[in-house]
Amino acid sequence: MKAYKLFILMVLVPLAQYAQVEVKWNKALPTDILWQEVTALGNLIVSSREGLMGVDTETGTISWTHRNLGNLDRLSFEELPNSPFFTMTAERSLHMIDQFSGKEVFNSAKAGLQEISSYYLLYDSDAILVAGTDPNGEPLMVSVTMSDGTQAWSMKEEFGRIVTATELGNNELLIVTLFNNYKLNADSGEIIWKNTNSKEADQLNNMGKFGALLKKAAENMSQDMDIQLQYYKPEASDIFYLGSQQERQSGFTSSSGEMVNYTNNYNAYHSKDGSLVWDEELVVNGALGHVAFLDKGILVLPDDGNRTKINLFDYRTREGLWGKKGRGIAIKGGIYDYLDSGDGILLVSRTNNNDFLNFLDPMAGTITFDKPVKVDGTVVGIVPLEESVLYITTESMNILDTSTGTLKWKKSIRTSPELTAENHGKIYAFDNSSGLIKVIDRATEQVNDLTTTALKFEGKESPKRLEIMNDGIFVHSDQNVAKYTFDGALSFQKYYAAPREPGWKRALLYASSVRAAYVGASSYYISGAMRAAEGEVRQENEVAGELVYQVGNAYNELGNVASSYAIHAFKQASARMKATKAGRDFMFIMSKKEKDVVLLKISKLNGEIEGEINLGKDREPIYALDDITGQVYYRNTDTELTSYQAR
Repeated sequence: MKAYKLFILMVLVPLAQYAQVEVKWNKALPTDILWQEVTALGNLIVSSREGLMGVDTETGTISWTHRNLGNLDRLSFEELPNSPFFTMTAERSLHMIDQFSGKEVFNSAKAGLQEISSYYLLYDSDAILVAGTDPNGEPLMVSVTMSDGTQAWSMKEEFGRIVTATELGNNELLIVTLFNNYKLNADSGEIIWKNTNSKEADQLNNMGKFGALLKKAAENMSQDMDIQLQYYKPEASDIFYLGSQQERQSGFTSSSGEMVNYTNNYNAYHSKDGSLVWDEELVVNGALGHVAFLDKGILVLPDDGNRTKINLFDYRTREGLWGKKGRGIAIKGGIYDYLDSGDGILLVSRTNNNDFLNFLDPMAGTITFDKPVKVDGTVVGIVPLEESVLYITTESMNILDTSTGTLKWKKSIRTSPELTAENHGKIYAFDNSSGLIKVIDRATEQVNDLTTTALKFEGKESPKRLEIMNDGIFVHSDQNVAKYTFDGALSFQKYYAAPREPGWKRALLYASSVRAAYVGASSYYISGAMRAAEGEVRQENEVAGELVYQVGNAYNELGNVASSYAIHAFKQASARMKATKAGRDFMFIMSKKEKDVVLLKISKLNGEIEGEINLGKDREPIYALDDITGQVYYRNTDTELTSYQAR
């Protein structure tokens, strides 16, 4: 009898290990499901042959339906970053929909727009500003009230190529175009002032019909071009700036052809009346780069290759304030980024072959290093320490002494942002060179090996992410998991073979990267973690990659505006960010079981399978995953949707 019970127990144990993940709900929809998508804010959108639906993630009930948007493919759907809206394109009309309520807040056909060239979400003004052309090909701009979808006003001003539209406060809008700047009344669309934004635009205006013809030609040529024109407005200032990049031939040729040089030109304008602040443009050699607004002036950081000079320019006179005769400070390589460390500005520059760090004292207007520090990879984040900064690139990590320009460690740790994490004053990093986990003490700035044996994953995979848990350091790739104690002992290492069809993993990749973006947004490696997530997703979907990149900034931007839509989205984003901070003791891995593909719930506590969702043998499964709530939505028949809840 005892032997029989033991046999039954041995049979049941593996079955328990592979128990199905809990079914949260099952819903039969009235028609065939074409696709479903979980938005970055956690809402479930389902497309069917007879309509587009919002489905309640808790109950599976249909919250809203748009029957006029049925039978549309996935490419017609686009989530708008930094907003609660998504768009659907159907029969040459654009529909903008609130993903929470399903309310249609904009319909291009109802607004009289045949073609749309640009649109802007103006939360403080409760408006959606859309520019394009009417059915006769004439220019048309409309303002739609965001809260009820009604049209507030329209105008037929020929704006041409719009660079930006932004809210100035006091119920006023600034519109910057290729040739003109406008200030509008947000409620009525009345033009408060209109001014040309350059001397060239003035000259074209003075040329009459021929000038208008040239402007039209320039507008047409620019439609598919990436115009290098940037808008800047310092906080609490009534002056705004436009920076443009202009090309000039150098007169020299290289093996690759004639060399092209650039200048970046800046104009300053009074927002009260649009008048120019300076008599002449501020012209700086190099490609258009970064601009920072300091107490004493505008810091311009161009990219002029090995000839780059940085300078601070007086707000009133545009006079250069740094270097010999105000001509600026030479720096090695063109600047592609800068990071404010609190007591100075870390400048990141690049030549054809290498990246470099310099440290700028903005008060003295001097570079504090005797020579630039060469680094491997692209700098994506810094952690300020007592008298130095720990920097991380896409390839390595080290500590930079900002007073001497020397590196703390002779050998940099070969790692990346997503393979690092901080816990109780220590930073843990997986070193790709040695396969070991390193531990850095923030107080002493010392680095030591935590582990003694190199970690090697199966399936030719390399570790992709590292996270700190209560009982150790968890490291994983797509198909491998491993965990170490804080003493460096290996707790477990497991491998789960991948299915052969790469298409199975796309939804999982997107969902895990959205989670990584939220995690990154609250970490000290904010830019690095988000760039890593963005790069992963862009390999599969360019639009989704752009969305992931902006997830982390959404909660900040939306939290500063008055619109009820923005506040709702802000609360949702904040709640999801809070959920990622709390951590989670499982992850999803796509694997195979005999001839079926399964989505496995893997415990981070012991690396074992805690449950599975069998996706069958379908080569193109229709499923979506929310990697923050742990919900999986799977179309198990043509009309049936099942939600699984991993806890």
